Amino acid sequence: MKSWTREDIKKLREKYSLSQLALGELTGVSGNYIYLLEKGDRKPGKTLMLLLDRIEKEIGAKSKKERSGYGKRDL
Repeated sequence: MKSWTREDIKKLREKYSLSQLALGELTGVSGNYIYLLEKGDRKPGKTLMLLLDRIEKEIGAKSKKERSGYGKRDL
């Protein structure tokens, strides 16, 4: 499990063009809580860090498939 810093969370969100609200919805927390994490007022707990690991893995895999053209229909 990665130890998620406030910078890591912001980088993940920006890399995949997610708003704070969207990342909050994916993790089951509010957009405001994501804001507080990025600001450094809160630190993610173990469960949230595990969710962030999983989200990073899943979005990264999906993004790679889209870039390679895998799954696209030939017209």
